[in-house]
Amino acid sequence: MKRLFLIILCSIPAGVGAQNAAQLKLSLQQALDMGLANRYDMQANKYNITIADNALKKSRQEWLPDIHAEGNIRYNTQLQATFVPPGFGGLDKAELLALGAKNATILGIELDQPILQPTLHTDIKIARNNLALQQEKNRADEINIKVQIATAYYNVLLKDLQQIIAARDEQRFHEYYTLAAGKYKQGALIETDYLRAQLDYDNAKITTTTAKQNYVLAVNGLKYQLNMPGSGDITLTDTLGDGTAAVPLSSENYQNRTEIKQLKLQQQDDQLQLRKARQYSIPTVSVMANYSQQYLYNDFKYTQGEWWSPFSYAALKISVPISGNIKNQRQIKNYQLKTQQTTAQLQQKTADVRYDILQAGTELNNALLNMQTTRKNYDLSEKIYRQQQQEFAAGSFAYNNLLETERSISTAEQQYIKAQYDYLMAQINYNKATGAW
Repeated sequence: MKRLFLIILCSIPAGVGAQNAAQLKLSLQQALDMGLANRYDMQANKYNITIADNALKKSRQEWLPDIHAEGNIRYNTQLQATFVPPGFGGLDKAELLALGAKNATILGIELDQPILQPTLHTDIKIARNNLALQQEKNRADEINIKVQIATAYYNVLLKDLQQIIAARDEQRFHEYYTLAAGKYKQGALIETDYLRAQLDYDNAKITTTTAKQNYVLAVNGLKYQLNMPGSGDITLTDTLGDGTAAVPLSSENYQNRTEIKQLKLQQQDDQLQLRKARQYSIPTVSVMANYSQQYLYNDFKYTQGEWWSPFSYAALKISVPISGNIKNQRQIKNYQLKTQQTTAQLQQKTADVRYDILQAGTELNNALLNMQTTRKNYDLSEKIYRQQQQEFAAGSFAYNNLLETERSISTAEQQYIKAQYDYLMAQINYNKATGAW
């Protein structure tokens, strides 16, 4: 028996440690970081940046010389006849002679190095701009995901508040029922009021159960947003609170919004594409070089060195577009129109964002004021409840009047919950509007 007691005693710390390991405490910022790290959609979006970065590296490598080896083996089954005039080689009259070797093999290496090609510089700038644009698009996706995670996080806090309020309501109705039962036994309360007190208490218990179920669903929703396994408990360290000071109303930080940054990058891309279209009219210059070995004979005995002969050349290649410039005028016009379109979109989006920031700040300040007011009303309702509970116990207060007070308490509770929800949503909208995320 002593040995069994020691085994049980030694197993307790291990069980406690396992329970603590399964308990995860999360602040809102930790939840945001975990969600961005765990979610598969964010992991997939990172490949877009890698692809854009790879395209930038590829555009830079276009300046590297093009060096390639070539091999050409041609066997002539029938040599082409060549006209030979009279007097050549002692001939008395003109003849057609088949000259040349049946096997003509050429092995060589060739280099092509661009020297002047303006579009390559522009392609690098376009690729760099596309990389910045893709990074900003990923930031926009991160903001949307942060909104989803923050909404789920705050929903857990809200459902926890509803759970607490429902438990308080159940406790109040339990006290009502206890007092009503005592009065009913003493004959100081009619049976209808006693049964009504019992029904109200039963309904309060159902409301508490529903609140607990909603809380569990909210926790599961947060785990889903964080891409966490279903097992294991989480504890949220942030609290609802009563808010802080009002935020200043200013729209000067509109530059932080990702929509503005994306449109500016799109505007730069249109301008670069326009520059590239215009650069097609500039001549391109490149240096070319070749070194080859040629084998001419009637068979394939490549080891016979006397039939191999080298040749090489160096060249300067200049390409001047002529008809291409005419065709390219439509492309230039197209990017001119796109530039004007993006400029108009940026101006409108700037106005939209500035209004959005002011609107979100106003809604946040209003929600803060409403939440503080409803909190005072909620605390006042608790005081009224305690006072009328004592009056009911003393017999100076009817149960019907108590229910009227309870309806006022319920209204104060619902208004407080709604004010908390409005404030949390306003806080999320303000962070998004100001580009804080």
